[in-house]
Amino acid sequence: MVLDFMGKITEPIAQAAAPLFSLDPIITIFIFSAFLTIAIALVNRFAVNRKIMKEVKVKMTEVKENLSKAQKEGKTEEINKYMSEYMKLNTESMKQQFKSLLISIVFIMIFLPILNLKYSGMEILKMPFPFPLIAFKPFHFYLSQSGGWILWYFLVSLSIGITFKKIIGE
Repeated sequence: MVLDFMGKITEPIAQAAAPLFSLDPIITIFIFSAFLTIAIALVNRFAVNRKIMKEVKVKMTEVKENLSKAQKEGKTEEINKYMSEYMKLNTESMKQQFKSLLISIVFIMIFLPILNLKYSGMEILKMPFPFPLIAFKPFHFYLSQSGGWILWYFLVSLSIGITFKKIIGE
């Protein structure tokens, strides 16, 4: 049922992106990866309340310091108090981050299957050096000088994500 629903969403997007698939796979995956990475970074920027996260982070640092001090002194009641406070702060932090995580998962569930349908099993990259990869059927590590779309997507996402976060000041 979920797959049927996702298919109904991804089909129009795949049709709209059809002109991109006429380009070289490296360029197409680069565009998809850049779009997804920037979209997810913007979602993180606007879905998470930065003010609350900053306050929580400062409080967590204070509580950690007090907790380690209480642990060194062996004060059990204070340890329990600080652990409880730390857990509350951690829960608040996770609530803030969970919103952006859900939205990011939706983006990923919509766009990555489109790339998988088009480029699954294709060799996209030819690298000048062996790169460690993981195979899941059967599970083993190996070195390869070629890579599929997932490797290229990962490399582009990583580099664009780091660069874009520096640009927007995160």
